Amino acid sequence: MIVRSLALTTELGLATTRGRITDRGDYIVVETPDDPGYYYGNLLVIPAPPQVGEVAYWMRRFGDELGKNPAIRHVTLWWDGISGHVGAAQELDAAGFTIDSSVVMTASEVVAPPAPAPIVALSPEQVLATAELDFAVGDRHDETYREFLHRRARWHRTLVERGTARFWGIFDGEALVASLGLVTLGNLARYQDVQTAVAYRKRGYASALLATAARDAFSRGVEQVVLIATAGGEGERVYARVGFRGIERTVSACRYPPPFSGG
Repeated sequence: MIVRSLALTTELGLATTRGRITDRGDYIVVETPDDPGYYYGNLLVIPAPPQVGEVAYWMRRFGDELGKNPAIRHVTLWWDGISGHVGAAQELDAAGFTIDSSVVMTASEVVAPPAPAPIVALSPEQVLATAELDFAVGDRHDETYREFLHRRARWHRTLVERGTARFWGIFDGEALVASLGLVTLGNLARYQDVQTAVAYRKRGYASALLATAARDAFSRGVEQVVLIATAGGEGERVYARVGFRGIERTVSACRYPPPFSGG
């Protein structure tokens, strides 16, 4: 399957560092064997927004490819495209899906004032601390989600050990209060987990981290940095102020397992 979307191109690049990618010709199967409950690590990439009458078909394909694993209780579909078309929204809603629309932003230069606190490159072991920061600023506070974040942090640690990624952070004493990662994928690099503790927001930490990571990546031959932001969210506005511009819209849908409605 030929993929047009930069969002999906970089997402599949990330997936190859951890899981399995199988191209069926008319769709792509993404699997993350070490984390079957990872909603966006076990999914189908489909060529276009599902139209009326197609949602049930893609749900069956998901079941055939991934549903035999009893630990996979969700259904995630992410469709190729750059314009943000949703397709059969009512049919997706009736089937229990939550639709996610995001903006894909890129920059060839990121400019921000220096941070009011030192920025450091995180060691592989320090990368593990990003999980607890993510947990503190997230919407979910259950142990299942915490364990998911720690698995994700261990994957990020592996990427840093391989030299595939670099993570950056700001500390207040021993506490990590802001961080992000940047994973190199050829001449592109994709941001991961841009996050700042609530009490430290609006101090320019995120902007400075974005610029530091970008400068480092450009110095190593990366031509373009990429991130995905919630359309219309505060993050999109922060990123635009330091040089990012939206170039496409991407849409996915997940039918989450009970009792959670997202995450």
